[in-house]
Amino acid sequence: MNKFTLLSIVVGIVGIITIGASGGGRKAGRQTALADTLIIIRKDSLYEKFLKDSAYKAMFQRDTTMRIDTAALRAQADSHKVALPEVLTGELNGLAVCAGSPVSVPYTSSGGRFSPDNKFVLQLVDASGKVTNLSEPTKAGPFGNGTLAGVIPVTTAAGSRYSLRVASTNPVVNGTAQSLRVLPVPGARIELPDGSNAVTVLPGQPATFRVALSGHGPWSFVLSDGTKVQNTMTTPYEITVTPEKPTIYKVVNVSGPCGSGAVSGEIIVNVNENPNPEITLKAPNGGYRICTGTPFQVAFTATGRYQAGNGFVAQLADSTENWTTISGSGTASPLTARLPYGISPKGAYKIRVVATLPAISSNSENLAVAAQAVAVLRNDTIKIEEGKTAELNIDFGGGGPWFVLLTDGTYENNITRSPHTIRVTPNNPTGYAITSAGGACGVGEYSGRAFVKVNIPPSTITTGNLSARTICHGAEITVPFTTAGRFYANNKYVVQVADTSGRFVNLATTYKDGVLKATITPAYLKDTLNTVRLRVASTSPAVAGSETTIKILAPNVSQAIVAGEGTIRPGQTSKVRVAFKNGLPPWSFVLSDGTQVNGTFLNPYILTVAPTSSAEYTITSLKSSCGVGIPMGSARVTVERN
Repeated sequence: MNKFTLLSIVVGIVGIITIGASGGGRKAGRQTALADTLIIIRKDSLYEKFLKDSAYKAMFQRDTTMRIDTAALRAQADSHKVALPEVLTGELNGLAVCAGSPVSVPYTSSGGRFSPDNKFVLQLVDASGKVTNLSEPTKAGPFGNGTLAGVIPVTTAAGSRYSLRVASTNPVVNGTAQSLRVLPVPGARIELPDGSNAVTVLPGQPATFRVALSGHGPWSFVLSDGTKVQNTMTTPYEITVTPEKPTIYKVVNVSGPCGSGAVSGEIIVNVNENPNPEITLKAPNGGYRICTGTPFQVAFTATGRYQAGNGFVAQLADSTENWTTISGSGTASPLTARLPYGISPKGAYKIRVVATLPAISSNSENLAVAAQAVAVLRNDTIKIEEGKTAELNIDFGGGGPWFVLLTDGTYENNITRSPHTIRVTPNNPTGYAITSAGGACGVGEYSGRAFVKVNIPPSTITTGNLSARTICHGAEITVPFTTAGRFYANNKYVVQVADTSGRFVNLATTYKDGVLKATITPAYLKDTLNTVRLRVASTSPAVAGSETTIKILAPNVSQAIVAGEGTIRPGQTSKVRVAFKNGLPPWSFVLSDGTQVNGTFLNPYILTVAPTSSAEYTITSLKSSCGVGIPMGSARVTVERN
């Protein structure tokens, strides 16, 4: 009895006992409990026995051959995913707004589905990613599109790193972001140019201050004295005032595209109402340097109180301190003065301004008298090689700095040293003179001439060696050549050959990118092979180059000479020899038996023939690089059958 049979018997006994126990429910409880206990003990003992049996365990071993297809499971899961919809925020085109301003932004939606309770909201995003809702959640239009309106918070700081977007609520989808710039509020600060906050002027003397504007223009502002400035784009904005008494100036209001802004600062303009009269002479940069007979202006500052009928005049003194009036009387700066004629430019002079009521004078400044300029081009003849530079020397006198213009258009100015050298590079022999010259006192006197000789080498052409020494009539070849000297822009190069009389004639020539090509077609050829003289010539200037020679084969005179004789038995082969002359390869020919040979460079050319009967071989057609040819000769092969 095997183990499996025994297991079946035990299971059957257990089943019978269990049924009997359920049918004897009317017996005493104690008997039922004992029977149940007995059954449980036996059942557990039997199961334990067979669980320990290796054969029984083998029936419940795990199947290790099963494999789960994870890729298929992932694909099935992906197929059940729901695509999220997209929200596209409308283009703002670099919108710039003020804090507190309303904005209106269109949007569209596409892609997946939104929940029925979905709404859209307009959001402001700052540089740190902080999001502020600008509108209440709103249902979309019938096609999922719409426009949302909101207000930029008044507390939003100015900057260019903001963006606007439209987002959905269910599902939560952030729309595309559009850049937004928040403009700053305007600001104004009043200040003096030197940074101080107070300045003192004399009665009638102006004072200048400025208003530094910040934020985004244009700006409008009002000063404490009632001065109004509207829609300016200038910052800082300078203002000049002439108060009659000490005055405090402030900016009381500033406004711009983003409304009103903050103001700061104040300045005080004090007015000295009882000053002593004083004259200050203002010399130009570099001092006074005046030409004789030329009017000039004398600028000065007069402060304080002057008596009625006062006038100002300019005076000039030499080294003896003898002051002479050189201007008419004026009541304000500047005065127009003129140096007396005949004044020596070598003297030491001073200039001042004096008042008549009261009689006071200004400080004095040095004055130099500038004489009329003189320029002399040194008479000289200079020889240079072509492409080299010649130096022309010019002597200057009178008041500088000087300028000079030569006849060839050469111009130089701000010349401070004499003599001065000008470098010229003429292409041809050229004469030079001065067209105009002058200095501090305008155009002066000029004279002199110079001549520059240019050594121009003769123009020559050297015809180079040809790569091919023998060619066919009508062939195109490249002709190398070199040049020396000068050739003009309209020049053309041409290849020439000598005719039977020795006269050179032009050939069809092309010249491109430095390569000269010609088709060699001399009109007269005496022999089958002719030696022809060839050269390169130019048209501007007309120059004949050195000569070279080339051999030219006449057209259509090449020959193919067939030779050979042999006696063979049937099935044997023989040789036929073809020799070429008076032409250039490649050769192509047709044998009388129909054999064709195309483009061979072999000379002589050997053919192997195997006639079945006696035959004579000739050439029926011949071509070479120099045209068609002339077949000559024959070859005979005899086939013996006995």
